[in-house]
Amino acid sequence: MTDELLKPRLQIVRSPKRMEVSPKDFQEPKSQGMLFPLPRYGLLILMRFPDITEEEFRETLEYAKPSFVLELRASPRFDIGRLNRQLAFQVFQAQNAAYMDLTSSLMGKIDREAVLGSLNKFLHMFRPSFDRPVMLLVNRIESDAHFLKNILSTIASYNSSATEIYEVPRFSNIPLAK
Repeated sequence: MTDELLKPRLQIVRSPKRMEVSPKDFQEPKSQGMLFPLPRYGLLILMRFPDITEEEFRETLEYAKPSFVLELRASPRFDIGRLNRQLAFQVFQAQNAAYMDLTSSLMGKIDREAVLGSLNKFLHMFRPSFDRPVMLLVNRIESDAHFLKNILSTIASYNSSATEIYEVPRFSNIPLAK
């Protein structure tokens, strides 16, 4: 018998581990840490509802200090944990993040082309520089891989400096040691 036949074909795969949000995730690697942290240039933060926790929401805003929070959900809601719409807007204001609802004209209807059109108008009107992160609020059910690709293509066609994507929540598969 060859060694190939003797190798086990089954492998234990651990379930994904939820990763914590860290201040370092939003700092330029070349900055001097906590003394003189620089925001990560060109960072897009993709925040998936309803999967995020209140803690992840608050920490991401606090650590990232985004310039804009772009609402791309057909039905914007902030009822996670003890959070509600009023508290969410207080957090936006405390971090000097401009909340832009790009879907209010849809009246709760899912229309991906209209969302992309609103995003395009926003980009041309406000011309974000991406020197601070930009946060995108999406709904897991409404945002499949194709739609997310179109969102990122729309942003990239406007500004090629938006180069990194940070997803919240974040998961990691940790393999078992051999």
